[in-house]
Amino acid sequence: MSDAIIVALITGGISLFGSVLAIISTSRKQTAELDKAMAVMKSEMSSMKEDIKSHNRYAQMFSENIPAIKTHMEDVDRRLNNLERSKA
Repeated sequence: MSDAIIVALITGGISLFGSVLAIISTSRKQTAELDKAMAVMKSEMSSMKEDIKSHNRYAQMFSENIPAIKTHMEDVDRRLNNLERSKA
């Protein structure tokens, strides 16, 4: 083989090797960034789930107390009506 062909093959091989290394490096970097983004998303989702659970607990507590509040208000209304009748 001629020296020019050997030099061209070596130069092409080195260029190919450099390109492969750059692609692998970029791929690893993108994978690391995606992993970080996924971890942040999971953390935010976990926080949101806790907020939703807290909200649901308050909503349940409120809905359970509404009948008791209504009963108490009816009692107060009845007492006020009795007081108004006794004054009149």
